Amino acid sequence: MTTQQQIDVLIIGGGPGGTPGALALAQAGKRVLLVEAGRGLGGTCLFEGCIPSKIFRETAARRREIARAPEFGLQMESAGAPAIDWAGLQTRRHHILTQRAQGALAKTRALPGLEVVFGRAHLTGPRTAVVETGEGRREVGFERAILATGSLPSRPPIPGADLPGVLDSTGLIEIGFVPESMVLIGGGPVGVEMAQIFAMLGARVTLLEAMPRILGPVDGVLAQLLSERLIAEGITVQTGVRIEAIEAEGAQHSVRYVHEGETKQAAAQVVAIVAGRHPNVAGLGLESTAVQHDRHGIKVDATLQTAEPGIYATGDVVGQPMFAHWATAQVLAVARHILGHDAPYPRPEHNSAVIFSYPELAMAGLTEEAARAAGLDVAVAEYDYRGDARAQVSGEAFGRLRVVYRKDDKTIIGVHALIEGAADLMGEAALAVRHGLRLEQLAAAIHPHPTLTEAFGLVALGVR
Repeated sequence: MTTQQQIDVLIIGGGPGGTPGALALAQAGKRVLLVEAGRGLGGTCLFEGCIPSKIFRETAARRREIARAPEFGLQMESAGAPAIDWAGLQTRRHHILTQRAQGALAKTRALPGLEVVFGRAHLTGPRTAVVETGEGRREVGFERAILATGSLPSRPPIPGADLPGVLDSTGLIEIGFVPESMVLIGGGPVGVEMAQIFAMLGARVTLLEAMPRILGPVDGVLAQLLSERLIAEGITVQTGVRIEAIEAEGAQHSVRYVHEGETKQAAAQVVAIVAGRHPNVAGLGLESTAVQHDRHGIKVDATLQTAEPGIYATGDVVGQPMFAHWATAQVLAVARHILGHDAPYPRPEHNSAVIFSYPELAMAGLTEEAARAAGLDVAVAEYDYRGDARAQVSGEAFGRLRVVYRKDDKTIIGVHALIEGAADLMGEAALAVRHGLRLEQLAAAIHPHPTLTEAFGLVALGVR
């Protein structure tokens, strides 16, 4: 007879939508079982997304900086950018990922009430589940459960998408070389980031996007500026396209697409489809519960609880927006709720995000377009970084700051920045949006000089 293990909380998924909640609940004395199907704690963000791509970007950006040394009064001993040690870069990636995964696992092992199992779990009822590992199978009974299984790369129904050598975002991270040429299908954050990374590493890049512009949901003015920057860097950017097929031509690939009524071809050594992700619900056993889902993800209420009382879902598996920090904010709110505390749940209009393009494009709160679509009477204050002291000194003065505010009381509802270093500006921006600061309050803060954050005070002072 199989003995059923009884726990307080079962968490399926050890990424940013699961592990922080497991730690918080175990620290509060709950008995928690955390089940992760991957090779370590960290999820897609650590192993396939946020961190690996930023490791690549760091190398590409430093290579670019070295090539620009004469601009800063440095004489190069040899002309051009340094050669790329791709094996060395991948070794660095593996080292950082392993270090972070081991660090997360060490935190969990320090808590006696938290057990981490590497395997797969599926629900067998509203309060039961089965966990399967290489060592066997066990049954679990729980009071609460959190589903945080993340997302998977989407593959649009394009003829030839399954050809050998056609990569998704995961395959792009694992690639063993820098290709001479590359076509990226998808002009979202991943497509834009990877286009610039590989272009800076020496590849000839074409970026194809079905929508009228790249980075559709972000601030339209900044998206257009960034698109112009990509083109100036030699990246071919085509928007409003319809992909017809991917074809193999020996070791090369060719993407056939229609742009403005004309059929065109883009040939490249590597083709990567980076057209978004979809929630990962397969194999969860949702059919044995009242949990509902559709192609957008698991359906939850305002408290992130599913249609099955006591079962919650967080992160990418719930759908957009798909950001690691958003998933963590969600699961920590659920953990507080389970512990009986007041839980202010994260609201999309307060979210912040960064696209690690070059320069970085960062945002907090609503765009001008989204605010007007919501019926808000808003205005925008702008700051051009070409006149900014810190940007000029760093040699990265291409960019703009846009602050969206209500016309009636000057309350800040959105902050959007395109500038190298924008990522580090979003802490202040997120606070301003989350707490509804007014422009006069932002202007009253004393910002250090010369820094990029000084622009916040200057743009606010310019509004009358």
